[in-house]
Amino acid sequence: MPSRPRPLPPDLPFAAFTTEEATGLDVSSARLRASDLRSVARGLWARRDLPLTELDIVAAYCRQDPAVFAAGLTAARLWKFPLPGTLSEGVVEPVRPTGQRSGRSVFRPRGNWVDTRIHLATAGVRRRETALLRWSFLPMEPTLLGSDSGVRITSRIRTYLDLGGTLRQDALVAIGDHLVRRPRSKFEGRAEPYTTCVDLADATQRFSGRGARKLRRAVDQVRTSSDSPAETRLRLAFVAAGLPEPLANVRISGPVEADEGPCDLGEPDLHWPQWKVVVEHEGPHHLRAEQLAKDISRGDRRRAAGWQEVRTTADDLSFGCRKAVARVRAALVAGGWRPS
Repeated sequence: MPSRPRPLPPDLPFAAFTTEEATGLDVSSARLRASDLRSVARGLWARRDLPLTELDIVAAYCRQDPAVFAAGLTAARLWKFPLPGTLSEGVVEPVRPTGQRSGRSVFRPRGNWVDTRIHLATAGVRRRETALLRWSFLPMEPTLLGSDSGVRITSRIRTYLDLGGTLRQDALVAIGDHLVRRPRSKFEGRAEPYTTCVDLADATQRFSGRGARKLRRAVDQVRTSSDSPAETRLRLAFVAAGLPEPLANVRISGPVEADEGPCDLGEPDLHWPQWKVVVEHEGPHHLRAEQLAKDISRGDRRRAAGWQEVRTTADDLSFGCRKAVARVRAALVAGGWRPS
């Protein structure tokens, strides 16, 4: 029966670490080849007893070189931007080569394909790209991802600008909404938005990199009141279909009740006060029994006050939100709206 590998040094508690870190703590090459470790990339090791994340890998390279920082899609994931589809999934494994050039593997995708490797940058000497890592030369001062993480990263605004050449305009609007939205301090532990519409617009006006025009168009559509990417997608779809732009997350009230004042009808995700139509998008938290009961009671109060309520789900977001558009159009027309 093979013997259990001896414990790693307590100064090496990381899920991912470099060969340089290990040898600096007198960990032998034979110990690195033990069954409780695996090679992720050249010079990078991961423990099998701990879950491996993209942040773990970035942290290892940042510890190795103080000039290294995360950029692009990797920075966006670490900032928890609402990226579309699989782009939101952390990268922890190398990708397959896309071809050969002069006898060497090439990993940069062609055409409209997105480079899904971990994206690191440096203001110093640019590194050689690998199946796991994409490198950029960015002569700038990065910021810290948290005061004690040791992970360096492009600022939120710079990260947003770097996504202009990769993402579609609607995805950039959703991220812009995320950056400028008014936080709910009770649930989020912060009282201020990450940035403002003015600062975001100023940054895109000064930016001249890839996707600059697309970024400016996206920022024109950014609003401070959207609470989720789903709300953003619905709002953009309604406007693109020729419907009036709705208000987002603004409190509404019903008729004055005896000795109690106006009836509180909540803050609809989206609504049109002129035609008394509201849209509520049902995310996963709305499926909890307690929340469902509250939603039903609120819907009853709204109907009693003369409002129409359209409730949407993830299924309504497909195919350009066409199902939601059709339902909302019908509700607006029933409420008295007429297309111009």
